[in-house]
Amino acid sequence: MYLPLGTYSPEIKLGLVSASRNCFPRALSDERTERLLERCRAAGINPIIPHGDCRIIETKDHAAEAARQFKEAGCDAVVYYLGNFSPEIEDAFFVKLYDGPVMLLAAAEESGASLLQKRGDALCGLLSAALAINKRGLAHRVHIPELPVVSAEEGVQEIAHFIKVVKVFKGTRNATVGLFGPRPRDFETCNYNLASVNSIGVEVEELGLFDLQNEVRRIKDKGEDTLAIKADMKQEVPSIPDDEFATRLSVYEKAIKNFRDNLKLSGAATQCWSEQELSLRHVPCFINGRMAQNGFPIACENDCYSLIAELMGQYASDATVGILDINHSIPKDLHASLADYPIRDMVGMFHCGNASTKRLKNPEMKFQVIMKRMMEPDTPADITRGTIEGQFAASPITVIQVHGIGDSLQAYIAEGHFLDLDPKTFGCTGTAYVPGFSRFYRHTLLGRFHHHAAVAFTHCGSVLYDAFKLLGMAHVHTPLPASIPYPGENVFR
Repeated sequence: MYLPLGTYSPEIKLGLVSASRNCFPRALSDERTERLLERCRAAGINPIIPHGDCRIIETKDHAAEAARQFKEAGCDAVVYYLGNFSPEIEDAFFVKLYDGPVMLLAAAEESGASLLQKRGDALCGLLSAALAINKRGLAHRVHIPELPVVSAEEGVQEIAHFIKVVKVFKGTRNATVGLFGPRPRDFETCNYNLASVNSIGVEVEELGLFDLQNEVRRIKDKGEDTLAIKADMKQEVPSIPDDEFATRLSVYEKAIKNFRDNLKLSGAATQCWSEQELSLRHVPCFINGRMAQNGFPIACENDCYSLIAELMGQYASDATVGILDINHSIPKDLHASLADYPIRDMVGMFHCGNASTKRLKNPEMKFQVIMKRMMEPDTPADITRGTIEGQFAASPITVIQVHGIGDSLQAYIAEGHFLDLDPKTFGCTGTAYVPGFSRFYRHTLLGRFHHHAAVAFTHCGSVLYDAFKLLGMAHVHTPLPASIPYPGENVFR
């Protein structure tokens, strides 16, 4: 979505409606709904409730009126709560008429003392409701939690989770990304299929590197003011080498922001490597990191898929994300503390220097080592400057990637954490422990996914998994426990 800078996920307007089957007391559903709403409000969740009798759906007319009210109110999603058995035909009719995501929840029985007069049988009713929805081809819009039969307290937890899932769904469905290509020749794996991207609702503005070059030239020719941007950069990173170089960076950031505002972009991917350096006379890494830490991620090597993964991670975590290479194996002697970890499940995650400075320990502006070898081997660094060097601070992480599979998308999600130890190498780098990584790498990543990955600095895999299903991903891959072999894995090894 096109969000204000400094905002990481969209606001969600949530509706809640209950249902009651005519041979069960409506008062039971009403009582349970009020208990759920009371807990919601105590947690700061204030769903929209339909006015009138349709607040508890018993008939098709109720279902139609509730759906109408939710659409008129602009609800992004609805919680459909089975206060008792519920009427399955009307349940499905509501889902059919309300065309957004719906979560099904069913009320658990409260106590043994209430089973005679206040038994609601919602556990049974959910079987009928889910089957009725599935038979009508509507299941793709319905989220059913892992444990859908809930107490009021458990229901609030599921609703809070669902709101996070809908943030990813809404943000992705309304995203427009800008790609400043072409993809560099040396990064063939950073390709993308437009149909696969469109399949989850993302729109693409395909631009040329020349568009970015022309905007930079226009800003310079008109003498547009970039002093405020430059001052903010110097405050963030005092190690920016000189004022003239800071001006190059500030003009570039203004050009990116102009495209963002004019095209209402959610994020961008730029070419880099290495025409961008020759024409604009800096690497874009610092600007990429600055924009990402303000809610506008920028992927490298014109990598559309990784940009989409970044956006999803941002919406799920409601915080800054990054793009890193799944880069290098970790030697056993890197640090004594690694004796406590399975070394094959450790991975060095690196990129040239495009991270948010807020995620790094002691960030410092330097030059891109590999590019300097190629482009400025015998002179002091000039056009290869602009990377941020530093160690990622210790934190939980979620590693995310999507990739085309025909005209659809597949994805993977893995959770782990960055360790607080010196990676002893260049770039913005962290040493990550991802449980089960070596088998996951061998049997899932190889041949399906490329070397980039989005990283969220929290554990948000459960939110992403449910969001990916709601978005219609063809496959969502996750690490398997040691007791379960991957397809094709040689179990005799």
